[in-house]
Amino acid sequence: MFILPFYFCTCFLLIKGTFASFNLLNKRQAIASRTCGEQNNTVSICSPFDTSIWYNDTDQAITWKYNNPVFTQYTELDLYLLSRNSSSDEYETVKKWAKLEKSKGIIVQHIDDSWYPTSLADNSGDIPLTMYMYIVGADLDLQTDLDLIPTEHNFFPAPQPFTLIQNSRNTTTTTNTTSTPTDTTRSSPTNTESNESNIPSSSKKLAGWAIAVIVIVIVLFFLTLAALIWAYKRYKNKKQLNGATAKNMGADDEKIPVLTPNKNESNVAIATSVTTAAVAAKGDNRDIASIHSSTQQLWSPRSLSPRHDEISFITTSEKPLQQPLGLHSEANQSSSILSSTDALMIADTFRQFMRKPDWNEELELNEQAKKKISTKEDI
Repeated sequence: MFILPFYFCTCFLLIKGTFASFNLLNKRQAIASRTCGEQNNTVSICSPFDTSIWYNDTDQAITWKYNNPVFTQYTELDLYLLSRNSSSDEYETVKKWAKLEKSKGIIVQHIDDSWYPTSLADNSGDIPLTMYMYIVGADLDLQTDLDLIPTEHNFFPAPQPFTLIQNSRNTTTTTNTTSTPTDTTRSSPTNTESNESNIPSSSKKLAGWAIAVIVIVIVLFFLTLAALIWAYKRYKNKKQLNGATAKNMGADDEKIPVLTPNKNESNVAIATSVTTAAVAAKGDNRDIASIHSSTQQLWSPRSLSPRHDEISFITTSEKPLQQPLGLHSEANQSSSILSSTDALMIADTFRQFMRKPDWNEELELNEQAKKKISTKEDI
């Protein structure tokens, strides 16, 4: 059972990690949007910067100033990737992301061959290109605003330049020991932003929902295991308790306390002869309770005090006690429970217990007094 807390903690951490992976992009968006929102109003694109260098086959975050006043009347924006013709000095659209949510402030995109205006021949080496990011209101004529840039009457901020490296496919089987300047630049990139952006893409090996399902299954398994262990222990304890109860029910004797009068200090006077008990015991059809009804007991005040009583124990069967003999339906039987021998033993016990009745002493004292009186009269 002590292992269960460890597993619950592990499951909790897995669930927490799953939700953290779900919210990773939202956190990045919140940070990027807040940082970009603090820029001045002449900025529309915050990432990429004019010094950013992005490579093919990498994931990059594109952020914009969502709270720029020029976007106030728009709820959706169009983002463009532009290249510039060196001969005509005009902007050309390479890629477009339409109807982006303005308040989101960020999108993460994977750079592939569609980001480049032309393709490279195999084994031709890497080529740096100057590209532009431009964002405007949704469904707006892009070229109209671009034509106003030379006159500085454009409504939206000018396109944001950055460097995009285009690499060709290497089909050679031998390793070339000579390195060109472009190869050195490719192998030693100076942009740390691109390196950091590659980490999330490489770590996406298992979907978040799959992790959540696995965690839930593990938690349910251990909960079921704990319930089974608890039920087994409860059954075992109940079985032991029932066995102990049955064992106690089969016991022979138990001791119960019975208060008996103190032999030295009790002043019990029995008014009738003890032999009445013997006579009652011999009667076949008489009530066994007559031995009690025919005997009058007079208790002295001292005998009522609890401290003058002694507690003794008699052994009885663990079966339910019978009702008093005088009230029991089977008390009147053809044969008496007490035999004559038992009655005589009881009588002898009372004689030894009482030693000498008090009224005999009074009679003797009276006779002695009478003798003294008669003797005096004779003299």
